[in-house]
Amino acid sequence: MNLNFVPLKSLSPFATDFSSMKKLLQVYNKSKRLVIGLMSGTSLDGVDSVLIRIQGSGFNTSFEILAFETAAISDVIKKQIKQCFNGNTQEICRLNYDLGNLYADQILQFLSKYSVKLKDVDLIGSHGQTIYHCHQHSTLQIGEPEIIAQKTNTVVISNFRAADIAVGGSGAPLVPYLDYILFHDTHQKTALQNLGGIGNVTYISGKAREDIIAFDTGPANTILNELTEIITRGTKAFDKNGFYSKQGEIKTELLTFLMDHPYFSQQLPKSTGREQFGKAYVEDVLKSFPKISQVDVLRTFVRFITKCIYLGYQHNLPAVDQIFCSGGGADHPLIMSDLRQFFGDKIHHFEKIKGINSDAKEAVAFALLAHEKINGVPTNIPSVTGASKNISLGVISVPD
Repeated sequence: MNLNFVPLKSLSPFATDFSSMKKLLQVYNKSKRLVIGLMSGTSLDGVDSVLIRIQGSGFNTSFEILAFETAAISDVIKKQIKQCFNGNTQEICRLNYDLGNLYADQILQFLSKYSVKLKDVDLIGSHGQTIYHCHQHSTLQIGEPEIIAQKTNTVVISNFRAADIAVGGSGAPLVPYLDYILFHDTHQKTALQNLGGIGNVTYISGKAREDIIAFDTGPANTILNELTEIITRGTKAFDKNGFYSKQGEIKTELLTFLMDHPYFSQQLPKSTGREQFGKAYVEDVLKSFPKISQVDVLRTFVRFITKCIYLGYQHNLPAVDQIFCSGGGADHPLIMSDLRQFFGDKIHHFEKIKGINSDAKEAVAFALLAHEKINGVPTNIPSVTGASKNISLGVISVPD
């Protein structure tokens, strides 16, 4: 990628203002950048904002986390997002722009809180809110990037999944690029297990990019959150510290039924989402097992999540030496306890190794992808997504 090859004044005989191209060139020519990563996950537990100072590219990338926070999503917006999972075009259209404004305002508040000047920020990498994902066919993330770009006067990179799908991939998972950069020099067979709304794993055993294995292991926080809301009649959004799941027991009959879901017999590459493991799924389980108490279902869900991970490793990965867990589920005591029952002392909390807040990892990943988009570096991993070639991910929005 070379943005210097066209003289600015030759771009158009009608153009009188080259501020957009100048801004993009300024970002491109910097050796160090301040980048914001923005992530709103399928669990709807908040919008993560991270600010990193980053330089280099590929294996030579280095970065420092300067600030991180998770802002709660209001009940009104959360309800609108959930409606859009099965919504009409008008609802999705309106929410796209509402989220764009929400993300932009959150960035401005985030920077103000940490006394960072907006003019010093070079890039924003915004994942957006996933509304629907069709494996190896299509995907939709909303949160209009042009609004973010104009309101923050900052270059925004978004729509990261589309390019991979355009070349035959599934568009997910994308965090393996960050895992690859962080762990390419490992001398151990390492699994990076994310426990967000959906669980996913990246397996790395060395520097060879084509040897990376990654896939969605199955549901994680999404089904726990949905059931917790049902149990508490909407007063609690998630099972904090496993309070409700600790009150239940694992029901073998239910667990066997859950493990029989067709997703787990699919071959790699594979990815999933709320389309398969969302509110409707939870409601169907409750209807199918009316005699099992809701807290017992919740406890069984926890074992289901961890058993999916264990069997996914058994069926799809070589032997693993160490497993680092990140995401909100890494703070759920029963999830971690169950994982240790399956894997023993191979289980570790991610931030204890690389100094990255476990909750910030996905936001950091999209800040990195934004940085590499400007560098023109391919950031998908075809062995993971099934894409036909390496390609640089993300769409650039430049403010006037």
